[in-house]
Amino acid sequence: MTPFIVSLLVKVTLLLALGLIASASLRRFGPSFRHQVLLVTLVSCLLLPIFIALTPRWDVGVFPSVAAPGVVSNTPGSPAVGSDTRLAAQTSQPSVFAGNRSNPAVVWIQRASLPFVWALGFLAVLIWLAAGRIRLRRIASGSWSLTGAEWERALEEESREAGVTKPVRLLSSSVVSTPLTWGSRSPIILLPEDALDWPDTHRRIVLRHELAHVAREDALSQLVAGFACALYWFHPLVWIAERRLRAECERACDDRVVALGTPAPEYAAHLLEVARSARSFGAPGFLSVAMARPSQLEGRLLAVLNESSRRAAPSRRARIGGLVVALLIVGSVSAFRAVPRLAPPAHKEGTTKEAIVVETKPVSDNLPIVRGNPRGPVARVRAITLDSTFQRSAPARDGGTLTLDLSTGGQVNITGWDKEQVLVQASLGGRDWRNTDVTFTPVEGGARLATKYTGRSNIQSSSSHFDIHVPRSFNVQISSAGGGVTINGVDGVFTGHTGGGEIEIRKSNGKAEIRTGGGDIRVSDSRLTGSVSTGGGKIMIERVAGNFAGYSGSGPVTYINSDGGIKGKNEAKGIGSPIVSIRVPPTVSATNEPIYVVDGVAIGSGVGKGGGFGAAGIRMSSNGGDISLPEAPDGARVTTGGGAIRIGPSAGEVYASTGGGLIDIGPASGSVEAHTGAGNVTITLTGAGSHFVDVTSGKGEVVLVVPRDLSATLELESAYTNNLGHETRIESDWPLTVTSTKDWDSSEGTPRKYVRVRQTIGGGGGGVIQVRTVNGNVVLRRGERSPIVRF
Repeated sequence: MTPFIVSLLVKVTLLLALGLIASASLRRFGPSFRHQVLLVTLVSCLLLPIFIALTPRWDVGVFPSVAAPGVVSNTPGSPAVGSDTRLAAQTSQPSVFAGNRSNPAVVWIQRASLPFVWALGFLAVLIWLAAGRIRLRRIASGSWSLTGAEWERALEEESREAGVTKPVRLLSSSVVSTPLTWGSRSPIILLPEDALDWPDTHRRIVLRHELAHVAREDALSQLVAGFACALYWFHPLVWIAERRLRAECERACDDRVVALGTPAPEYAAHLLEVARSARSFGAPGFLSVAMARPSQLEGRLLAVLNESSRRAAPSRRARIGGLVVALLIVGSVSAFRAVPRLAPPAHKEGTTKEAIVVETKPVSDNLPIVRGNPRGPVARVRAITLDSTFQRSAPARDGGTLTLDLSTGGQVNITGWDKEQVLVQASLGGRDWRNTDVTFTPVEGGARLATKYTGRSNIQSSSSHFDIHVPRSFNVQISSAGGGVTINGVDGVFTGHTGGGEIEIRKSNGKAEIRTGGGDIRVSDSRLTGSVSTGGGKIMIERVAGNFAGYSGSGPVTYINSDGGIKGKNEAKGIGSPIVSIRVPPTVSATNEPIYVVDGVAIGSGVGKGGGFGAAGIRMSSNGGDISLPEAPDGARVTTGGGAIRIGPSAGEVYASTGGGLIDIGPASGSVEAHTGAGNVTITLTGAGSHFVDVTSGKGEVVLVVPRDLSATLELESAYTNNLGHETRIESDWPLTVTSTKDWDSSEGTPRKYVRVRQTIGGGGGGVIQVRTVNGNVVLRRGERSPIVRF
């Protein structure tokens, strides 16, 4: 068995096991989520051989260690190379071990037999699938179209409800016993012969289920699963994954039918009726999706009738995020290579392992390349751990430039000082430090520091650290494969990028254009123009004067007592990160103020700028995530694409909006406007005077706690849909006149009835309280008698 086949088997098993375990762990989520996980798993298995062939090797020592060859020492006093100072310590590559040689004929037979057996199984499954496809086409050609006015009207209406825009052929045949759907570009719904006698309700429910398959592209999913089963026909886990994929596919369509307004008990009855006549359909059934299979019926009925189950489908963002995670996992698994661990060179008994520490004078001269065990006045050897440290320096002047070209990456700390000199103190570490070539060169009043990996492996691991001192007026150009960058007390122009790592700039002046592939950024106590950016992470710009901005692919961008960002610069560039503009009063220490939190990130305190209801106070905006505000003395305007919003004691106008999540506000002494796509809302009002309240919730309970002496006009409404199973209520500590509608209203989609209150309490004239919610109660409670909110 070749190493490639062994590696592929192990990695396919790992991917399938991870996918099945992940799917089983998502029981609290809907079947659409589990179906997505299983489909991504099977696609990953199909792509795995390509990834293994294209990705670089990632050799990881797993097997028992073997002795490594000794280190080859070069002759001391090698010739100088220009004015460069090069430091490298290298070890030779591990030797190649060959197994026992066998008879060549036997080896050839062993190697040829496995691919031959696999090819036979692969072709057998493909022929079986092709035969099923051909039979489906023959059945379709021998079927008759359901073109009656009632069928066409039902198909058109249900297609529009399901969001299906492509033409769908509706056929009937005596060959099938249960509704089937297949085809992606030209989908076909095939109904049994007795469908002509079905009542209109049963027709529509069956069409609703089959059109859910069309909308979800389940036929294409089953085709992908078929290819995965053909490629790995010998692997039991791939067949288990395919069976689980089909089951979750049917349950996801069941949820979609119920979500469209079909009562769960009624749908379960129709499903049971269809399953009574269902029978196995062989290969055509493998390539199509059937409405009911007896083997899956019990679990599906229990899931349909379970009112507590989640029926939501993954959002587009969730699907993209899952695909990215899957690609990262497949890339990591495909690149992984298990190799023997290398042991250090053998030493005689009683000796000590030694590594090289090269120490020089502060100002560099032309020094030789040092490899192996150096001798002479510029270096000495002592027993330490196997890492390398060194120090180099070069003359410099104000206005010079430090150029960093770190192809192996590393943490870089740059500090300004009063000497006309660049001093580098470096520490090379990590598994591959011996294969790192470091070059330090004086260049026209400045210096250049470069690192290069000299090993043969495509994957290298190093952990280097560079502490660099430069004159206070100095420019910095950075190009790093990865690692953090800190600039402290330097005036100049800072440009460049790092592949990933945190960036910090403090007590510096000039211009900065620095970016990182991912990591937090903090800029403080500086006067700068330009910008910093990160592919993902938090950005904090604090006490920075000048036209300076921050951009983040994901994560909050916060400005505290800074000139930049007040107008939302990164919103203008379309970056998807929340912006918070904050002004801390100069007479109050920011560290003594409450800490506001955006998506779990502490951001400081103060009052923002802007327009709209609540914009006179703090402004916070996020594409998603929870937002918590301990207090809002001058009001607040808070929005998030999805997540909970909590606002503590407040005055003035308070506005809160979330795509989905709970809202909790109060005590509030002013007016409140709160909107959520789905979630409970709790608002506590306090203080004398008029209160204007406007609350909407797509689904959830609304609780208002108001002063006992409140005077207001109430406009309360709770709608409940016909699939909720019970009426909603309006509860109050005041006597209210509650009215209910008698007829179901279908103007807003799912039929619904309304419970309403329209009246005044406390004499009226004090304000208006409007509440509108769906499938949730409205509760009005008496609070304390007009307390005063203090900040």
